[in-house]
Amino acid sequence: MNDFKIHFQLQDLDKVSLFGTHPQKSIHWFGLTDGLLWIDICEQTIYEYTDEACSYFHNPVKYNDYQLSRFMEDFSATFLSVAVSIPEELYDHVEEFEMQTDDWKESHINEEDHAFTIFYDKEYCELMQWYFDRCFDSGHLVGGPYIGCFRFDDRIKVMWKSDCKLENGICIWTSKGGCVELEYERFVAAVKEFFDSFFVAMDKQVKNAIARDWGNVFLDKERLAQENEQRKENFYQSLSYLQNPRTDMGWNATDWDKVKTIYAKMKKEINV
Repeated sequence: MNDFKIHFQLQDLDKVSLFGTHPQKSIHWFGLTDGLLWIDICEQTIYEYTDEACSYFHNPVKYNDYQLSRFMEDFSATFLSVAVSIPEELYDHVEEFEMQTDDWKESHINEEDHAFTIFYDKEYCELMQWYFDRCFDSGHLVGGPYIGCFRFDDRIKVMWKSDCKLENGICIWTSKGGCVELEYERFVAAVKEFFDSFFVAMDKQVKNAIARDWGNVFLDKERLAQENEQRKENFYQSLSYLQNPRTDMGWNATDWDKVKTIYAKMKKEINV
């Protein structure tokens, strides 16, 4: 088992990115989350740019430089699914699962349109949904990492792919990808530690923003204070899903028997 820590650093108010153009510039809660983000896992770092990429972008900043709210929204949207334990058979093969399903889909590409549509809707999507529910991308970044979290009982695998290159062949990220297994309890504790630290910092950021004279920059200070509390409540509600792991999602439960049947069919068709 290995360690996992989410790091961040909020921008000073003087450096946060404003929205709009002069003379109609504004700032709001999302904008105040402007900052740096990186994740240390098993002596690797997710969201860390290579020196070559920093030079290419003419930006000395080593880490994901964007509003942190975007990461938190995308990440926390997976928590309800991540908290549900997947079958051990799928957990054991999660590293190669997407590559296998890509090969399977490719083997059906030459079918006539109707047959492929039936295959795609009735088999491929049915097989992939549980996987996609536990993953999120970084579409706001050039070649951003793709991250998935998959729990089985008291363990979880954190998997990421970040092997995109620029058109000149430069690798964007220092870590090209990996899959690390953690104790589920440690994973949840690390996420809570991040949320706690983030909202301590944001409470201070909001307090300072309200006290500041923004001149011609528009800020609804009353709305900002309200949104900070609402965001805090929403994110901690998402965290509570992780803190209460389950074996199914009730009314929206995955039909694991059906998934395993399709998985077996897929493996037979591609000779795995």
